[in-house]
Amino acid sequence: MSSINSKNSRSVHRKKLTLSDDFSQVSVDQENLPKVPAKSTFSIHSRANNPCREYISATRRDYYKISLITKGGGTLTLGQRTYVIKAPAMMFINPLEPKIWEPEGEQDGYYCMFTENLFETHRRYRDELLHHPLFQTGANPVLNLSEKQGDYMLDIFERLVKENKDCNAYRLDAITIYLQLLLLESKRIGVSEIVPQRTLTTAQLLAERFTDTLEKQFPITSEQEQLQLKTAGDFAMALNVHPNHLNATVKRVTGRTTSEHIRQRILLEARLLLMHTDWPIALVAHSLGFEEPASFSHFFKSQTGNTPHTFRTL
Repeated sequence: MSSINSKNSRSVHRKKLTLSDDFSQVSVDQENLPKVPAKSTFSIHSRANNPCREYISATRRDYYKISLITKGGGTLTLGQRTYVIKAPAMMFINPLEPKIWEPEGEQDGYYCMFTENLFETHRRYRDELLHHPLFQTGANPVLNLSEKQGDYMLDIFERLVKENKDCNAYRLDAITIYLQLLLLESKRIGVSEIVPQRTLTTAQLLAERFTDTLEKQFPITSEQEQLQLKTAGDFAMALNVHPNHLNATVKRVTGRTTSEHIRQRILLEARLLLMHTDWPIALVAHSLGFEEPASFSHFFKSQTGNTPHTFRTL
């Protein structure tokens, strides 16, 4: 069993930085860092062929990342917490926390990146992802593995690679299943050590209260339902805090404003309703809190480039 040492502080020598256009990620001396394609929901890479070289991520990311380290290691810094990692081990990175990675030695293994949209048709899986203990802000994101556990996780990753490469029928369904297996097995392995690790600051607790309150409004399953909390002011009132304080706190913790979170979640629900119901577009607009269908159409087109009607017929 390998070990992980936590440090209180560490100075980082920073080299030339490059900011990517789509995933707001800063790489160090690396122009072609593999990433989730802008219009995709999942990607997987070999750490030997596409190594995670030294880099510093920006605060805002739109994807989750799981790394399996079978050879080598490095130093991972999330916020103020630093971990020294040696193979075999796994790392779980959520979209909210800024990250610094400094590799050490020859690297091997895999890493996959995916967005919440991968689980659009599997709401239960999406909820499990959002509440997975290894992805929580403030949790220990590193999982030590025995040799046997490492071999088992490697087998799952190799199955993910095969499904992603072959492009067979039901490819995304298979990827979702293997990813769920990966999350379940990691939870089983880490159950004794990940629960006590989570200590949230006051700011993190408020940000989590906001995201939980936002998520509890969904899914919209009936034509009679209508979104009640639609603005930053609505959420501030519900949480009994000043709107400026809520917005500043959420932005500091997550990298996004409250309005950005609300807008993206409404957009996701709009896509789901347009794809999976036959409700008239006017009714979809009403359910999502828009007083006029034209306002909804303008919002949807500004975010996606398509009108709701065009999106539904694609």
